[in-house]
This record gives sequence, C-alpha cells and structure tokens, in this order.
Amino acid sequence: MSNRSIKSKARGSSVQLIDCLSSLFLLELLSPSPELYLISPWLSKVVLINNRFGQFRAVTSELNKSELHLADILTLLAEKGTHVRIMCRPHSNQTEDVLALLPKSIEYRHMETLHEKGLISHHFYLRGSMNFTHAGVNLNDESVELTRDPDEVARALVAARARWEA
Repeated sequence: MSNRSIKSKARGSSVQLIDCLSSLFLLELLSPSPELYLISPWLSKVVLINNRFGQFRAVTSELNKSELHLADILTLLAEKGTHVRIMCRPHSNQTEDVLALLPKSIEYRHMETLHEKGLISHHFYLRGSMNFTHAGVNLNDESVELTRDPDEVARALVAARARWEA
C-alpha cells in the first residue's frame, strides 16, 4: 500500500494516528534518511513512541526510556547522521521549549505565515492538518495522508528543500 489516510477523532480515539507516527519514527531510527523535514507551525513535548514495556529495545539500543518525546526522537536521528530541518512559527513558548532541547546540529527556521504541516524523509511523506503537538496528536480532530510513493516523496523533498532555501 503506497497511500494511507487517517482521520482521528478527539479525546482518545487517535490510536491509529499515534501508531502511524510511532511506526514512521521507528522506521527512521532503524534506517535513517539522509535528511528529514518537519513542517509544523507549533511543536510541543508530545510523546510519539511509548516504550513502556521495552518492546522497542530490540529495534535500537537507544530506546531505553519508557517514553520518547518529539525532541528525543529528533535528537536520536541527528545522532545517527540524519540532517534534521524544522520549519515552525515564532512566538510560541511551547515551540521554543522544544527547540531548546535540541542539539545545535538540528536546524530550524521560523516562518511567520507557516500553516502547512508535514513530515518528509526519503522513505515517506506525511501531510495533513496535524501540528506536532500534544493536542494535534492526541486531542484534536485531525486528518493526515501518508504516502510512500517514490515519485511523491521525491517531489515533496524537492519542494521542502526549495522552501528551506528561500
């Protein structure tokens, strides 16, 4: 299956969305892309991998925490050589708190009018209405589309690079 749409409903029924995000980030930890673009106006310290029972320790030895937040995962990817680039809006305390947790090797750009949301690697392109925040992942009604189609992923990477360089 090359494409998948996920619609989450508010208040706890976003299990498919959380599972999808966990799977995507675990894929990246197993086979890191050379680059990863995170496009989200707002960020927060959202848990994206629940490793409470140690079920992912076999995947990578770095998963010794019971929960991995967005900043933890991005840091691990950067340590594995992925060039992580984040596009977000300025003037958000939660976003700035996440950015402060990241190593200097992770680049970010503030974009005043950013509304687009997505996650792009060499393996996939996830796009939709979801911010990478606790509310976006766990509380809000959201709709995202995941594609692994190589042509779509390549076009998304080219567009992200161009936007980054603009």
